[in-house]
Amino acid sequence: MERAGNNAEASDEVRLLVRIGTGDREAFRLLYARFAGPLFSLILRMVDHRADAEELLQDAFVKIWRNAASYDSRKARPFTWAVMIVRRTCIDFLRNRARRPTAAPLEAADAASDVADTPRRTALVHDDTDQIRQAVAALPRSQRQALELALFSELTQEQIAAALGQPLGTVKSWIRRGLLDLHVTFNAPTP
Repeated sequence: MERAGNNAEASDEVRLLVRIGTGDREAFRLLYARFAGPLFSLILRMVDHRADAEELLQDAFVKIWRNAASYDSRKARPFTWAVMIVRRTCIDFLRNRARRPTAAPLEAADAASDVADTPRRTALVHDDTDQIRQAVAALPRSQRQALELALFSELTQEQIAAALGQPLGTVKSWIRRGLLDLHVTFNAPTP
């Protein structure tokens, strides 16, 4: 059973998306402030390169801005909807990256991007990444497996169900519950 605060928070996020759908920049700023940290950490885990992750976060929020008017609260909660946009954006990026040859070793590119990072900003990303890893590790095994496959592989939900030997509806429930649990973790008040 969900707490009443979570439902109120989700309702607030739905209202923000409705406002964004009408071109409300303030609503977009508020949604960005709420979702950017957890989404960036998720992207960074998927692509494992800071500069790419920053660009993909921007691309994902452009898609959120453009598609907010088509958001349907009956299909997904706002955070779940945003995660799916991020996931598709990252998968497209990874597919395109796999098709093109790399000009320089990734270690050299990572070292160059690390020099440009400020220590404070890098520390925040590591804190977010550690926090996401801890939150994912705390999920029940079934939710964790289904969620990791959904977010970090190119498998469809049907393929995930087959891989886990579970009914499709069960796998969908595990993924949804895992996303909701992560959303609650990252939107809980900090001490």
